[in-house]
Amino acid sequence: MLKVFDPVKNIVRPISTNDNNISMYVCGVTPYDVGHLGHALTYVFFDTVKRYLEFSGFQVTHIQNITDIDDGMILKSKEVNMTIADLTEKNHKIFLDEMQNLNVLQPDSFPLSSEFIPQIVENISQLINKGFAYENAGHVFFDHSKLLNFGHLLRKNVDEIRNLEKTDTMPDEPDELKKDKLDFLLWQPEIFKEASFDSPWSLGRPGWHIECSTMVNEILGEQVTIHGGGYDLIFPHHECEVAQSESLTDSKPYCQNWMHVNALSINGEKMSKSLGNLIRVSDLLQKDIDGNTIRMYLLSHHYRAGVDYNENALYAFLSKHELLQQALIAPGGPPDNLAIQPFRNSFMNAMDNDFNTPQALDIIYEIASLILDGKLDTKTAVPTLKELCNVLGIVL
Repeated sequence: MLKVFDPVKNIVRPISTNDNNISMYVCGVTPYDVGHLGHALTYVFFDTVKRYLEFSGFQVTHIQNITDIDDGMILKSKEVNMTIADLTEKNHKIFLDEMQNLNVLQPDSFPLSSEFIPQIVENISQLINKGFAYENAGHVFFDHSKLLNFGHLLRKNVDEIRNLEKTDTMPDEPDELKKDKLDFLLWQPEIFKEASFDSPWSLGRPGWHIECSTMVNEILGEQVTIHGGGYDLIFPHHECEVAQSESLTDSKPYCQNWMHVNALSINGEKMSKSLGNLIRVSDLLQKDIDGNTIRMYLLSHHYRAGVDYNENALYAFLSKHELLQQALIAPGGPPDNLAIQPFRNSFMNAMDNDFNTPQALDIIYEIASLILDGKLDTKTAVPTLKELCNVLGIVL
């Protein structure tokens, strides 16, 4: 039975599904710049989740948004004298090329925030009418005091939330216009033409959180099976999504299974665009480190543990890749009455245990070593090795 970590209950528990169809929404990039290895960690992991779910017999609808209406997009568009649309297209193409090199399968769609403005405006209007939001000076804010569980994804109460240290995923907002600083932005005035839209409150643009709530609701429905992203999105982004969506639809829970990938750091500091301490996938590929090797390195860390980047450790996985390739052409051993089957079962047990990819990789390496040692029959072991590698996105 597949189990996942539940951040609200702080336990690993059986995955919650309604049927064999799984909807998965993963928060995507804001393409004001090209991506980095920290982004790759998140999208390699969720690609692996999708692959394993399908391997396990589920039908998966996978959506990954593009945040094209955002402070960073406006600033970068002005800086490089490029339209937001052109900037989005340019950097998203680079992102797709890098993901392809890492064997990341494309989601079913990449919706743009800008494509859902009428629906966003309607949702904000509904929140106001239901008493969950208020307008002030052309801005609209969600009133967090209307909720009893605000902060539940972090297992913190409102007083603890107030004292959280500000991070680069907490957008600047005009607190002076709010009833309370924990209220969050749904709409704001905007004069930059390409990011400015009609609304009953002002010519402006939506807040970040309502964009994702609206796209989930419009594309996947009132409830999503799996919602994922980086660990730093738990608060405020995903907490605010829950607040909006459950207030709009009365469907609870908004998300049946939250999954958050811990950060990739370098020298103990989170890798991020804002800090400028980036390692790009393209830089590693130019050093003749192939996509399989990068992927194995990233998946050698449990998704909730994070990665402290070490280039020497990354290079060590070149030999792991070579081990797998050599196993494909090794003579192997005599017929062995499906001695490979216990390894396949162990692989599935590892993945069923909250996607324990480090343990799953070790099982794959063990299979390859036993083939090379002539202890497994290649007629059954090699197809199994290829199959299990493919589940992890390692294409041999």
